[in-house]
Amino acid sequence: MSGKQQVPPAIRRLENVVERVAPRDPGRWEARPPLKRGRLVSQARARQLRATVRQLALAVGHEGMPEGCGRSVKRLLSPQAVDAFLELAAEGAFRDPDKSALLGKPLPWSTRAMLRDCLVILGEEAKVEVVVPQVWRHNADLAPVAQGPQLAALYERLVWSAGDAPVDALMARSMACAGLVLDSRMRSGDLASRRVEHVHLDVGDAWVEAVWTPQGSGRPREEAAVLSPGTVAALERWLRFRGELVAGLQGADHGMLWVTVQAMARPVGGVYQTYEAGMPLRAQGLRMGFASGMARLNEVLAARWKGPGPWVPLPLRVEQWRRGVEWAQEQAAERG
Repeated sequence: MSGKQQVPPAIRRLENVVERVAPRDPGRWEARPPLKRGRLVSQARARQLRATVRQLALAVGHEGMPEGCGRSVKRLLSPQAVDAFLELAAEGAFRDPDKSALLGKPLPWSTRAMLRDCLVILGEEAKVEVVVPQVWRHNADLAPVAQGPQLAALYERLVWSAGDAPVDALMARSMACAGLVLDSRMRSGDLASRRVEHVHLDVGDAWVEAVWTPQGSGRPREEAAVLSPGTVAALERWLRFRGELVAGLQGADHGMLWVTVQAMARPVGGVYQTYEAGMPLRAQGLRMGFASGMARLNEVLAARWKGPGPWVPLPLRVEQWRRGVEWAQEQAAERG
């Protein structure tokens, strides 16, 4: 397509939608409105939304797409068009034409999941209901339980291999969470209650003041859990990010170990309130952020993986990591 007049109406409208919530002009970025779901678009999500619209622009003229789907957003995001788009995109049909080495190569699962999420966001902002295939949601779940020995070995490896990778605050937080789960077996609710003072990273004597709250009833149990070198490295990296995030807040450091990595906007009494990055993160937010960080980390490490064997994506849920450790302990106990 060359010339603004040749851009299909559906694509032009989606470009305007993205420009509204994620303006390219740096001077307008701080004043961007929140998404209808209540969150501000991050820089990473802005790039993903633009990439999704670029792929949709390539898709509207593809023979495998419904005829006339570029005439309106409602047609382009209809169930029939979305199914066709995701299937073709997964096969690499809409790769960036300027990256010839990637043309026609299937998309990794994490990129497919990103496209699915962005389609839903675009639909919400354009007031068009988007129905995405159920299978796309399940692809990200992977195996229900990660095998303990493999999980622990892979985690140690990824901490060091990611040392010079472009790890951002979101990924760093997820890596530190994964390390603490491996070493302590804390659930996400207990993990979210930890403060910076509960983590001790002295050389040769690194440990965390862990807590376990029984399901149902019972008093929480506290105990010291020794930290492995990989977890120490991950925590040190996260604490550097955390320090920068909390430094931007007014007042004294609140002391919570896990904090938000971007500004958040939520409706309070019908009015959106903005919460700055660096605010304490609750259990639900920690679980959601852990999954997002791991998904992004999987994409980065998959591109760097040199074997042996194919890259096996890391689990996205805190519970998968915890159950993996328990599985390993059960197997060891059975072997005597």
